[in-house]
Amino acid sequence: MPNISYESFAWWSNYHMTVTLPEVAAIGGTDFANGDLPTGIVEVGRVHLADLEEHSPLERLGLVAPVLQGYLRHIAERIARPVFVPGVPYEPGKPFAAGMVGSAWSFAPLTGTPMAQLMCEGLSFVGSLPPAHRAKRCRIPAERLAIAGGGTRGREIVNWAEPRGLSLPTSGSFLGPTVAGAAATSTHGSRLGYGGTQDMIVGIHLVTGPDKHWWLERKGAPVLSRSGLRALARGGVVPELRRDTELFEAALVHLGAMGIVAGVAIELAPLERFSRYRVDRPLTPDMLEAMARGKFKALARELGRRETPVFYELTIDPHAPFGAHALHTLYLEGAKGRVPGAPNVDKAPIAGEAIVRMASNLFGHGPRSAAQAIAGAAAAPGGRAADPAEPLIRALLENHPSAFDFYRATGSFGPDGKLWPKQTWGELHDSDALTGGIPGSLYNASFAIDRADLPRALPALCDVVAPLSGTFIFTVRFVSKAKGTLAFTRFPETAVIEIDGLSPFICNKAAAHPDKSGQPLPPDAVMGLRGLAQVLPLGARAVRAALEAGEIAYSMHWGKLGGLDQAKVHADFGSPDDAASRLGRWTRAREILLDDFGRSIFWNPAVKTYGLVG
Repeated sequence: MPNISYESFAWWSNYHMTVTLPEVAAIGGTDFANGDLPTGIVEVGRVHLADLEEHSPLERLGLVAPVLQGYLRHIAERIARPVFVPGVPYEPGKPFAAGMVGSAWSFAPLTGTPMAQLMCEGLSFVGSLPPAHRAKRCRIPAERLAIAGGGTRGREIVNWAEPRGLSLPTSGSFLGPTVAGAAATSTHGSRLGYGGTQDMIVGIHLVTGPDKHWWLERKGAPVLSRSGLRALARGGVVPELRRDTELFEAALVHLGAMGIVAGVAIELAPLERFSRYRVDRPLTPDMLEAMARGKFKALARELGRRETPVFYELTIDPHAPFGAHALHTLYLEGAKGRVPGAPNVDKAPIAGEAIVRMASNLFGHGPRSAAQAIAGAAAAPGGRAADPAEPLIRALLENHPSAFDFYRATGSFGPDGKLWPKQTWGELHDSDALTGGIPGSLYNASFAIDRADLPRALPALCDVVAPLSGTFIFTVRFVSKAKGTLAFTRFPETAVIEIDGLSPFICNKAAAHPDKSGQPLPPDAVMGLRGLAQVLPLGARAVRAALEAGEIAYSMHWGKLGGLDQAKVHADFGSPDDAASRLGRWTRAREILLDDFGRSIFWNPAVKTYGLVG
C-alpha cells in the first residue's frame, strides 16, 4: 500500500541550483556567490505507491489521501515537538512549510524550505476513468478523460496516452515537469490558440489537512459521478466536493500554497502527427505585425509553407533582431513531402543546448583555457562593438561568437527550410531536461505581454541589452486565453518573451575554484568569468526597465528569475485585500480550502516574497 519514507538529514537543492536556504547555509559554509553548492539540510519524505495496480485511478487517490494526511499530521507533531537540527534556528510551536517538491524545476523558491521537503515524484500514475466513475453529464468524451497523480511527469503521460491514440494538447518546451508543478506556475508552450498546461486540467484532488481532502470541478462541468466520489473515499475519509468555477480557477495556478495536489483529471487530445519545420529567415517588421494580429497562417506562407501551423516559436539574436538571421520553428498540420536537406533524424536540437555546451566546455577545458582566450582578446568582427568577453565565449562555443550563432549553426535551420517527418507531440518534445542533465547551467526569465504590443516591445528590449555579451538568446512563444486566476499569461492573447542564458552559478563556480592544475586562476580569467556571471541578471533588469519605460504592460513567470516582488505582483493582480481583484479571489479560495493549520504550512519563500500570503 502507499507509504512515505523519511530521511532525517538529507541534502537538497532545486535542479537549477538557485534556491538557497539561508537558515542552514552557515552550517556548511556555503558561499553561493562563489559557486558553492547551495546547502539544504532538511528532512525529506518520499511518497511511494505500491500494490495499487488492481485499483481504479480514483481508488488509488482515495488510498493515497490518508497517507498524505499522515504526512501533515507528522508536520503537526514536528511543530509541537521539533527535531533538533544543528544550526537551524527554530522555535517550538512555530509552523514551517510543508515543502512539496515535484521535479524541482522552478528557478524561484516555490520549492525549498528549511525544515522539510515532501518529494512527490513517486505520486505518479495515469489511468482511464471507468464509466461508472464518470458523471453522466460530463462533456468530455470518456476515451479522452484520464486521471493522473500529481507527481506524474509529462513524459509519463504521453507514454501512456499515445499508444491509446491520445496525447497532450500542449506542454512546455520539454516533458520533465510534473503535472501539478507545471500547472502551479501556468507553464506554457506555444500551441497556437491554446492556453497553458493548466488548461487541460478539469478536476483537482487536493489534500489540505490531517482529516481533509477535496475534489474540485467547474460549475456546470461535472467530471465525477457519485460512484467516483465514493472511490475517492476508499481510504476512509470522505472528500468534500465543490463544483465552483471561481474556486477551481484559483486552485489551478496554486503556487504550492493550496494544499497537496494528489491528482488531477485531464482532458487529453486525439493523437495527431505534425511536421516540424525550421527555417532561418530574417525577421521583418511586417512579420512582427502578423504575429501581433495572430496571422500565423499568413506568416507560415511567408516562411515557405502553405499548411496550417499549430505551433510557432521565434528565436532571435538580441543584438541584431532585424539582421540577416532569425530562427523560426513551426509544427504543421497536413504537411506533405520533404524539402531538400531535410533531417534524417527525429531529434531536433533546442536553444538550451547552446547553454549546455558553454557549461560543459567550461568544465571540460578548465577555466585556464578561458584565461588563455582572454589574453588573446581581439575586437569582435562584424558590426557590433568589440566585446572583451567574445574570446571567452568562442572558447566555450567552439569558435561561435554567441549563443544565438551556435544555435543557428547546430539547430538544423536553413534559408530554404527543413521539414521533419510527421511526429506525435511526445516525439516532437523528445527532451525531458532542457539543460542536458547539467544542473545549474541555465538562467531563464520570462515576460508575458499583450501580443499586440510585440512590434514595439521586441525592438526596445533588444536595444537595452545590446551592450551585454552574447551568452543568451530571446525566444518568443504564444498563448491564448490561458485559464487560472493567477496565470502569468494574463492577457487574452499573450506573447511570452524568454531570455535564456548561462547561469551566474556556473560562471561563479568556475571563477572561484582552481582548475585541474590546482593553481588559482589568473586575474583576467576571474574577471572574465565574473563578468559573464552578471550578463543575465543585468539583462533581465534591463528588460523590465525597458517595458516600464515604454509603458508596456507585462507580467513575469512565477517560477523563473528576474526579481519578481510584491510590488510588481500587486500591480498586476491587485491587492489580496481587494475581493474583486485576481489576487483577492485567489486569497479567498485559499481561505476556503485551508483551515488555520493549512494556511500556516502551505506556503514557500516565493509566495511570501510575492506578497501572496502573509
